[in-house]
Amino acid sequence: MLAANGHYSERVNRVLDYIGEHLDEELSLDRLSQIACFSPFHFHRIFQGITGETLNAHVRRVRLERAALLLRTSPRRRITDAAIETGFAGTAEFSRAFKNHFGRAPSSWDRRSPLEKSKICKAPDGLSFYTLEELEDWAANVRVQVSRLEAFRYVYIRVFAPYGNMRLVDAYYSLTGWLAERGTDMRGVVFIGMSLDDPAITPSEQCRFDMGVAFRKQPESDGLLSEILRSRGQAEAGIALPDRSECDPREFSIRDLEAQEIAAIHCIGDLGHVDRAWHYLYRIWLPSGAFEPANFPAMEVFVRQPEEIGWETFDLHTCIPVARL
Repeated sequence: MLAANGHYSERVNRVLDYIGEHLDEELSLDRLSQIACFSPFHFHRIFQGITGETLNAHVRRVRLERAALLLRTSPRRRITDAAIETGFAGTAEFSRAFKNHFGRAPSSWDRRSPLEKSKICKAPDGLSFYTLEELEDWAANVRVQVSRLEAFRYVYIRVFAPYGNMRLVDAYYSLTGWLAERGTDMRGVVFIGMSLDDPAITPSEQCRFDMGVAFRKQPESDGLLSEILRSRGQAEAGIALPDRSECDPREFSIRDLEAQEIAAIHCIGDLGHVDRAWHYLYRIWLPSGAFEPANFPAMEVFVRQPEEIGWETFDLHTCIPVARL
């Protein structure tokens, strides 16, 4: 992946977000280059230079990974339905692409075994795995809450290959520095990390993680962000929404996100506790319930920040946007 002009990165991020939200639609070069405000004659090379993938390869990979997630979390879903929902013409095309990418046919996958063990996808070193019995024992005193995350404006830094290094920590401190320069009280905003890819499915070097800060679009609204602010004594915090002129595109991107339903576990503990929460949500709670993951990234919504409790202990909600089956 190449270093890029900040304006270029922000415009390519716009396209990456659009692709992830419209997988079941036609994603033509003309349409995507229009979203990026680049000429179609040059956009393909710009996209590959910044992401390290061709546009077609990226679209196909993200479609396959989304389909794998749907199959893993909804065991009764038909392969044909997962194929159509993620933009494939039918089962035959999907099955060929799935086998080429993951090294096995979707019909032969038990929907439980990690796909990172395939001949193509390699997960980060030390990827954890728990038996179902271990997760059920861990979850004996855990509550999954289905609630609302209200609409917010998100200022973020997109980090590629985020695991096993300090890139996410560096992004966090870049954001806190920006908030200080802006004169924004950190108690009146909420930090949110968004995992755009599942490290059990996506190769580690292609994983993306957005580290950002959320500004409520309607301070009088009610939801998880308001709940967190109330816990800090900041329920009525009215902080002006940032606009693009305040965000240097060489470092930050900005987008508006609509209100959504989420399934969340409140985690207070070390990284292992947070990791088990993710495994439990994806491997036990979703497959056994009345929900499926919505076409939106998983999130870690911070209650307390590292300045308060350090980087060894976390106080956050692991959140999966969900849709009712």
